[in-house]
Parts: sequence; C-alpha cells; structure tokens
Amino acid sequence: MGAKRDFSGKILIADDDPDFRHMLVRRAERMGLDITEVSDGSKAIATLRRDKFDVLILDLYMPGQTGIEVFQAARRLDPEIQALVLTGNATVETAVEALRSGAYDYLVKPLESLAVFELSLTRALEHRHLLRENARLFAEVERLAITDPLTGLFNRHKLNESLVVEVERGLRYERPLAAIMIDLDDLKRINDRLGHPMGDSVLKQVAQGIKSQVRKVDIPTRYGGDEFVVILPEADADEATRVANRIYARIQEIPFEDDLPISVSIGVAELCSGVETPESFLHEVDRALYESKRAGGGRIHTAPSKNGHG
Repeated sequence: MGAKRDFSGKILIADDDPDFRHMLVRRAERMGLDITEVSDGSKAIATLRRDKFDVLILDLYMPGQTGIEVFQAARRLDPEIQALVLTGNATVETAVEALRSGAYDYLVKPLESLAVFELSLTRALEHRHLLRENARLFAEVERLAITDPLTGLFNRHKLNESLVVEVERGLRYERPLAAIMIDLDDLKRINDRLGHPMGDSVLKQVAQGIKSQVRKVDIPTRYGGDEFVVILPEADADEATRVANRIYARIQEIPFEDDLPISVSIGVAELCSGVETPESFLHEVDRALYESKRAGGGRIHTAPSKNGHG
C-alpha cells in the first residue's frame, strides 16, 4: 500500500526510457500529483525555465544533460527544490555524487518496488513543504519582531535600527533626512470617557491615517503609547512638513464623537549641523513636538533648519 498523503505537488519526471518513465508517471498520478514528463536533460532544463516544480525525478544518465546537471540548474532557479536520482548503473561513486549534489534520495533501476518509489517521493515532498513552512515561519517571526501588534506599524526596535542607518548615511554622504513626531492630544480623555478599547481603536485609525500619507521609502513607527514617529529618507524639512500636513488633515477626517474630536500635535525636524547621533536627531524632533504642544496642541511645528544637509 502506498504512503498516504494530504498535500499536492508538482513533479517533473525526466527519463529517456519511455516505458519506465510512463510507469513512474502513472504511479505519481495515482498519488494525486501534477506531473510533467520529458525524455532528456535538455528538455528538462527548458521545462524548468518555464514552470516551477516541487520535486524532480531524474535519470542520472540521459541525453542532453545528466540528472545531476539538470538538478544543479534547477537549484540555481530554486534552492529548495528536491530531487530523486535514478540510475541503472549503481555504484557507490554514483550514489555519493547524487547525494553530494543535494539530491533527496537515490534509487536504483529496476526499482525494488513502486511502493519504495512512492515512499521516497512522499518524503521528498514533505521535506519540500517543511522547508517552505520553515521559511514562512521565519519571515513571520522577523516581521513580528519589528511590528507593533496593535497598530501594524513598525515598532520602537525598528525605529532605533532605522535611525542608526539613516542618520549615519545622512551624515556620511550629506543626504537630506527628516522625521515627524505625532502625539495624540486627547487619548487619556478618550480612554477615561469611552474605555481603553475605544482608545485602541483610535490608535489604529491614526496609524492607518499616517501610513496612508507617507511614501514607500518612509518608515512609520509607533514610538510608544500615543506617540508615532515617521523617518523620511531623502526629505528635507519642507517636504517633511508637507507630509505632516497631509497626515494632520487625514487624521482630522477620522469620524468620532462631536464633543471629543481626535486632535494631534506634530513636530518636524531635519538632520542638520550640530546633530551627530540618532539620539540627538530624535531629540530635535521631540523638541519640535514640544513646541507644538506648548502652543496649545492641535498644530504642526517645524524646527528651524540649521544649514541642513543636501
């Protein structure tokens, strides 16, 4: 009885023996797999350039290109693709060559049984799917490590990393760099009157408003609590102020209680002379925000430029 499977896969079978190849095709089709068959190595490589596969079943010695050469070409296109190598001339050397090339398994023709072939193919597919799932999980862990879970913006960790990179680049190459700091004026009142779930909803809406108004190269982050920071590479104070105005206008459009509107204060600063570290740059942006708050909030303050770069 063949191994039971519950996932699909695309298989390329390349073998110059038509009877043997058709036998493998029939067995793989019974497993519910999507099969493409070719008769030599050159056709296999041409097929790989047109389509994607999960597992290759390759005759070691066939016209055009050997199975190893086909597999090496496939790995250049997809490093995680799996292969079963088949040969009628079994030696220790050929087995070692196949496995050293990265092939998942090595089978000798004539096959001991089709059940052995099916089991080996199943395991190769499972390995392929495991590699994909591991890559997906790793990407998800990386994403979560730099993402604020409430707002979906980048988090403080990502902000600190980006500031180091962008400030160093701005100072070294004298390129413009600006930042915007946004603070909600009335979040405590909203939390006190309507509850923290409503306050969280406001934070999410403000975050989406910020994200909708920045460029793809900009880095919108939740700085903490009800504060947000946007890093704007290749932007001076004038351009950053225009972005800040768009953000301010978008937040004003968020529907809310008539007697408890959403109000924000915004500070804008650009990297300029006298600012030599990420911390001092962030301090300049924070000072601009403080000036906005000190003037009563609900407004934008742009720090005066001091011979800015660019």
